[in-house]
Amino acid sequence: MDLVNIIDRECCSVLQEKTKTEVIIELTDRLVGRDNLDIESLKKELFYREQLMSTGIGLGLAVPHVRFKGVKSPVVIAGVQPEGIADYESLDGEPVKIVIMIIVGEAQHKEHIRLLSMIVGRLKNAELRTALVNAESGDEIYSLLTGEAGE
Repeated sequence: MDLVNIIDRECCSVLQEKTKTEVIIELTDRLVGRDNLDIESLKKELFYREQLMSTGIGLGLAVPHVRFKGVKSPVVIAGVQPEGIADYESLDGEPVKIVIMIIVGEAQHKEHIRLLSMIVGRLKNAELRTALVNAESGDEIYSLLTGEAGE
């Protein structure tokens, strides 16, 4: 499993929004028209997951994730908010600056765990987190996450 095969360049962006709710909506809206997904139901699932426990894991990182009906292959959406998302309720109490959303199919348990592990492991690297926060475009975020040169 390699991020270059899972994440689309179009699913990476510098975020405009600055609250947890609005950021989740902004990221989810990047999937409108994809695989005929029910975006409103997907948003409800993501918000329900956040009510159970915040996906703000610390180090300025949040990884909202769900298993969702209708998803054929895993989807990763990445957003960076350099100013931080103060209301994300991160475990360390710090603002979230990097949000990596993971959406997998209902039965994709192994893929779900592998992706979570891969992304969190990769983002333990402080230099990578700093480079992501300083990224000026979705292309740059994509290149940093996948290791591929920008076009």
